[in-house]
Amino acid sequence: MADSKRKLAAIVFTDIVGFTKLSSENEPAALALLESQRKLLKPVVDQFNGEWLKEIGDGLLLTFSTNRDAVDCAIAIQKASDKEKGLNLRIGIHQGEVVFQGSDVVGDDVNIAARIEPFAAEGGIAISGRVNASLDRDPDFETMFIGTPELKGVSQKTEVFCITSHNLPKTDISKVSAKLEAPKGFQWNVFSITGAALTIIGALFWINVSFVGIGTASESEVPSIAVLPFENKGAKEDDFYAYGISSDLISDVTSTGMIRVAGLNDIEKLDYANMNYNDLSDELLVRYVAKGTLWKMDTMFQLSMELFDTKNSEVVWSNRWQTAWRDLATIKDDLSNNILENLNIIITKNVEQINMASNPEAYEYYLKGEYKFEKRVTLEDLMVARGFYQKAVELDSTLITAMIKLAKTYAFTNEYDTCIDLNNKALKRAIKQKDRANEAYAYNALGTVYYYRDGDNNKAQEYYEKGAEIANEIGDKMLQSYFLNNLSIIFNDKGETEKALKNMEEMLAIAEELNDKKSLVFAYNNIGSVHQRKGEQDKWVDYSKKALAVANEIEFKDGQGYALSNIAAYHMAKEEYDMALQKFNQVLEIYKKLGHEQAQVNVYNKIGWTYRNKKDTKKAEEMYSRALDLSIKLDNKMLIINTYNAMFDYYREYEEYSMAFNSLFSARKIIKALNDPDKLADNFYWTAKNHSDRGDLDSAIVYLNRTMEIHQKLGNMSKVGPLYFELSANYAIKGDIDNSLEMIIKSSALLNEVNDTKRIPWAQFFTGTIYFLKQEYKTAVDKYIEPAILSLKELDEDLGLDDTSIYFLCLKELKREYDIADLKKLIEKEKDDIGYIGNYYLFKLLRERSYLKNAFDQVMKDKSDLEPEVAEKYTNYPIVKEIIKEWEMNI
Repeated sequence: MADSKRKLAAIVFTDIVGFTKLSSENEPAALALLESQRKLLKPVVDQFNGEWLKEIGDGLLLTFSTNRDAVDCAIAIQKASDKEKGLNLRIGIHQGEVVFQGSDVVGDDVNIAARIEPFAAEGGIAISGRVNASLDRDPDFETMFIGTPELKGVSQKTEVFCITSHNLPKTDISKVSAKLEAPKGFQWNVFSITGAALTIIGALFWINVSFVGIGTASESEVPSIAVLPFENKGAKEDDFYAYGISSDLISDVTSTGMIRVAGLNDIEKLDYANMNYNDLSDELLVRYVAKGTLWKMDTMFQLSMELFDTKNSEVVWSNRWQTAWRDLATIKDDLSNNILENLNIIITKNVEQINMASNPEAYEYYLKGEYKFEKRVTLEDLMVARGFYQKAVELDSTLITAMIKLAKTYAFTNEYDTCIDLNNKALKRAIKQKDRANEAYAYNALGTVYYYRDGDNNKAQEYYEKGAEIANEIGDKMLQSYFLNNLSIIFNDKGETEKALKNMEEMLAIAEELNDKKSLVFAYNNIGSVHQRKGEQDKWVDYSKKALAVANEIEFKDGQGYALSNIAAYHMAKEEYDMALQKFNQVLEIYKKLGHEQAQVNVYNKIGWTYRNKKDTKKAEEMYSRALDLSIKLDNKMLIINTYNAMFDYYREYEEYSMAFNSLFSARKIIKALNDPDKLADNFYWTAKNHSDRGDLDSAIVYLNRTMEIHQKLGNMSKVGPLYFELSANYAIKGDIDNSLEMIIKSSALLNEVNDTKRIPWAQFFTGTIYFLKQEYKTAVDKYIEPAILSLKELDEDLGLDDTSIYFLCLKELKREYDIADLKKLIEKEKDDIGYIGNYYLFKLLRERSYLKNAFDQVMKDKSDLEPEVAEKYTNYPIVKEIIKEWEMNI
């Protein structure tokens, strides 16, 4: 075979869909179609510098010098074939080393390309993992992982993807006759989950929106009262009147900000109808108890109420009266005024609000909606409540509370666009009616939806700050509490932990003042989470346990879930994985009983994270699969992104880089649709890290630069300095010392500019590392490394194994002393995480052959996972080249 030659090539196979059937039915038409294919497609192949090697039946075998030419040509072929009736193609592309024999080409990689083609959709393109990795560098391309095909007689593992950008169809695996390997576990194709969870109070949780009296009061002591649900003396179907008016009354009295009111949920846990006033006072920790009766008789309501002072054991006010049905909406206001007046609380109400009486029929529907919503058990109950709220709004557009509650039902079914639309309408109506309280509630609901649906911290903060300003203005302490809580979460997300803690402590003070136990749960839980962010683990778990104790006391299931999640995460941080699993599973059972599917997604991700740390890959993949299935079912974009990020982190840890890339690609599609530059920058950054991990430093540098471009446009200069640091490290490993030094100088300048005290000494140390690579050991140690070590000690930070090895190698070259015992301690501490560079430096220090073998095995494994042209670059990186050479000399 003198004329045989080996060459790296991109191999393309095409196949006409349905050609066999056409041939059997109409051979002349089939032959005509082949001639049309030849005339139509040969110029296209020539345009992209391809070689038309041969026609195999109805299929074509083509080769190209580069993957990009092959892919561009395949896309052009699909576009061209659309113009020819009956020319419906599947295309498969693979890259590998092939043997050219005259006009033919042979080899395993040709065989693989042919067997990839059946995985393409009609009109689509299937590609191998090698080709997919090369497309990753181009953001114009999007792909989807299909699976790992069964390739009998082929030793190499091949993953198959399909191109989904450029208007190409996705592969429907149910329609593919070729076989995939049986899955090892998870088969779906966002970043590490930290367990401490702060909880937004808003549209998705426990806001009790109602008609709210607006005013201020001056009273040195905060009175306390329990308003018992009215006893319905009439027909059973009138229960909603008694419940709804009582609920509204409780909210109205609470909103004054000058009285602590027992929550309706707390009251309903008691057998209050059969308890005396003193017992109720003891259970609910209140001084005053209000109770009454309601009896609807035709178009009239007969009512009675009394207010009892348990401290003085006397009725301080009582009354019996009747009200016409047409005045239904005024009942609650009359009752609220009487209670407050008899507690000597003076409030000034908005005159326009007083004169804006609601349509009685609309208010009746609103009360029916309240009753059904609060007593709901099934989704059907929620939909019935929605119908009542909808009718109320249709009958009376001034009934803002009904509109906000209607929006809330859409939040519960993840119909966020409708939820936002209704809250915006409520906001406009509240502004027009000068209803400041409901204006604030609408801002709170909007902020919460943007936070949960889009993860848009800035927009959520904007709405919360507007609402907080109103809450402070009208003196509504419950509203103040909501906004303090929610803004603290935004601050914590942004890393502004002192602001977050200050807000949470103010919220805690209000909750304690009002003895509002639900708010105490949120406050304790969230204060704990802020301490976790600050690295104060003992305070974190102490506050979480306080939250759980209060949640258990009042049987607040959501609160139990939040607190248990944080306690589980604490056990994770302590590497007590079985205890963490026990707590997470308790949380999952709570959310399943409550029907909180969104919360279940987060828990599945956290359980997956726990199994991952236990090295139970099968269970981890199962949990991630459940999380992804559920988040896709809910169509919750942020949950889907977060789950893909968790999947990426998992696959990256296990060095399944193709699967890790696929998770990032899937997340990136959604991020681009949301037009979220911050999240896109994060996605590009982790794409760079994945490339760097697998040894493709050129691609890593491309994505680091893309990340930097976004942060520079956004003005996030605090993130640009660390990116220059990352670029410097990548250039250093490539052996491009000049660029590495330029990048670290830029990094240091920016870190000093933004006063990033934690990173400045690390940049100084890495500058020393570059001089170590330049073999300028004295400059490395005296000017950079040792001054950096002194600065790090002041920050209570220690060197890791790799940095210590570099320092000691410098000292060894300078014939200075160093303590090998320190090195041995670090080896023991980091033995499971030593990379090829670390192993090689240990070999140079200790001259133990096992470290050299580890380094060589690691680089060989990395090389085997790379595409041939990338592998060639990788083995020519100076450190990799040196390891291979040293190993060959020591065999």
